[in-house]
Amino acid sequence: MVSKEMARCLAKVSGDGCLCPKYVGYTNTCEELLKEFKQDITKEFGKVHFGEGKVNSGTSFIYIYKQFVIKEFLKYLKDFRSKAIFIPNKIKNSSKLIQIEYLRALYDDEGSANIRIFNKTKEWKRSITLVSNSLRLLKDVKKILKNLGILSNKIIKNAKVKKDCSNVLAITGKENLVKFKENIGFLHPIRSKRLNLMIRTYNAPHKHKILFENLKKELYNIRETANQVSHSKE
Repeated sequence: MVSKEMARCLAKVSGDGCLCPKYVGYTNTCEELLKEFKQDITKEFGKVHFGEGKVNSGTSFIYIYKQFVIKEFLKYLKDFRSKAIFIPNKIKNSSKLIQIEYLRALYDDEGSANIRIFNKTKEWKRSITLVSNSLRLLKDVKKILKNLGILSNKIIKNAKVKKDCSNVLAITGKENLVKFKENIGFLHPIRSKRLNLMIRTYNAPHKHKILFENLKKELYNIRETANQVSHSKE
C-alpha cells in the first residue's frame, strides 16, 4: 500500500526533483512545498539528514544522501529523468485518495492556473495546464482525471518555446475547473489564489462593471505578488 506521503514525494521528485545514484533531491521556490517535502520524507523514512542550500538563481533545494531512501524510490520508477517518468503502477492501482495526493503534488510543481482578460472582448480566459516532456505521464494524468469526473483537452505540443519537446494537457470549462478545485486543488499559494479567482470570475462578465473591475484588480494584485516573490528569490 502506498502512503499519501510517499505519493506526494514521488510526484515531487518526478516534477521539480531529481534522483541519481548518490541522492534524492527537490528544488522549489515555494516554502510551503519545500516544507511539505521534508515533512513527508520524515514521516515515510524517519529522521534523516537533509542537505539544504540555494542554487545560483536563489532557488532553494533539499537533498537526502541515504541509499535506503534512493532504493525505495527506485521500487516505483527505474528512471526519474523528465522524458522517462510516468505515474507508477502502484499509484495507479491505489485508491482515489492516493491518486489525488499524487496529482495535487504534481500540479503544484508542473502545473499552472492561468487567467487573463482578452482585450478585444473583455472576456475572461481560464485554464489549468500541466506541462511535461513525458507524453506517457500526461496520458496517465488524463486518464485519472477522467476517472475523477474531470474532462481535459487533447494533449498538444508546447508552442511557447521553439525547439521545446514538451507537451501540454489543459483543463477548461467551469464544471471541470470547479471539480479540479474541489477534488485536487493547489498547495502553492499563488496558484491556489488564481484558481479561486478563476471560479469567481464566472459570475463577473464585463457588463457587470463594478464586480468585473474589482476582480480585475484582484488579478493584477496576484500578479504583483507573484512578481515580488519571484524577485525576492533572485
